[in-house]
Amino acid sequence: MKKDQNKKFVGLISVGVPWFDVTTAKKNLDETRAWLQNSWQVCGPQDLVVDSEQLEVALENFQSQNRPDVIIIQIGTFPDGEVPLTIAERLGVPVIIHSLPEPDINKQISLNSLCGANLSTFTLNEMDIPHKAIHGSVSSASVQIEMSAYIRAALTLATMKRTRLGLIGFRAPGFYPCVFDELLIRRTFGVGIDHIPLSEVVLSLQSGTARKAPTTDFPRIEGGNLPKESIESIERYYGGLSKVLEKSGKNLFAIKDWPEIMGLEDPGGIWPGLGWLLDEGYLMAPEGDVNAAITMGVLRGLDSGTPFFADISAWDDETSALALWHYGGAPSLASDPGEIRYGEEGREVQFTLKPGQATLVRFGYHKGQFRILAIGIEVLKKKVSLRRAGGWVKTVNQPAQQVVRAMLDNGWEHHVVLTYGDVVPELQAISRFTGIPIVVM
Repeated sequence: MKKDQNKKFVGLISVGVPWFDVTTAKKNLDETRAWLQNSWQVCGPQDLVVDSEQLEVALENFQSQNRPDVIIIQIGTFPDGEVPLTIAERLGVPVIIHSLPEPDINKQISLNSLCGANLSTFTLNEMDIPHKAIHGSVSSASVQIEMSAYIRAALTLATMKRTRLGLIGFRAPGFYPCVFDELLIRRTFGVGIDHIPLSEVVLSLQSGTARKAPTTDFPRIEGGNLPKESIESIERYYGGLSKVLEKSGKNLFAIKDWPEIMGLEDPGGIWPGLGWLLDEGYLMAPEGDVNAAITMGVLRGLDSGTPFFADISAWDDETSALALWHYGGAPSLASDPGEIRYGEEGREVQFTLKPGQATLVRFGYHKGQFRILAIGIEVLKKKVSLRRAGGWVKTVNQPAQQVVRAMLDNGWEHHVVLTYGDVVPELQAISRFTGIPIVVM
């Protein structure tokens, strides 16, 4: 039976030797499996693996049936030191080494699980095998939080390996922060890039394929409403781009949306459609920013909702807040949908981002390698009128000015991606599994 490619599995295997407390080890295994099954599909042997025959059966099942995307090697008792390494080498997926506390440390060492984990992590480190050690029972809230973050990170990396990115055109002229290394992306994430010429969008636009907008209200920033010809033009751009995206069979893109196809000569342009398509599940990084698209893909894998592609355009010392701003924002991110307004030229869409805890993220390119930026923020309930989607976000770990100066001094890209919720633990886990350095601010 071959693995369903649309399913993601968490592998669980408990290893040890029979002269320790295998009864307690089995109880720990059962508790761990029960907890994992509340959130994920779990595969692996039901009993403690204590000899080479059991190990071979387990590995053959992993490889021929439900191959896991992450393997939790539970150190049920102190193991044969060869076993964790063999599992890690054979499966080739991120590893979580899970050790357990002694049931009665004041009386005896009945598991020696922690020491077994130490033995295992030394070996994995020396073999350059990505892994994370986690100690404690899954009944512990802190263990649940940490293990969940690492599982989500591993499953996200597995999803990325099954992803192809459509690059429509190239990067915007002069936007050197949008440069990318196609083979670095392939080596690191397994993501292949398919090049889609801008001419496909142009031909689709010329075909006159229109698509009805998902809204019937088009109030203008300047007052009144957009004229019929502007709405019809916007719908032609929306329909033309939709056709290209659908034909590609992908849902992750970077697009050179200006200057060639932004609609300067028309009463309405492409940018409103970018936001609508985001709400349909098409992830699109404007200005041909491929690494921003990779960032969006990772965040989607973490189930963090619709992202917002943003510039940081100012800061305020008094509130320690950054001003975010960009076109192409998804209307679902508006704090008040009734306040969405359209520019008289038929391209700009203005609204204020909804308030809440969030993270600014960037998988950046620096000296031929990736690096990760994660900035903890709170989107403030503060209306903005910037002719585009935007908002003020309070930095929660460092003053906003320090954040900006660090970005400038260290040459970070000018595009970041906002995602609602705190995804720093998952990003730290991705850093651990991939070796990409992370900066948290």
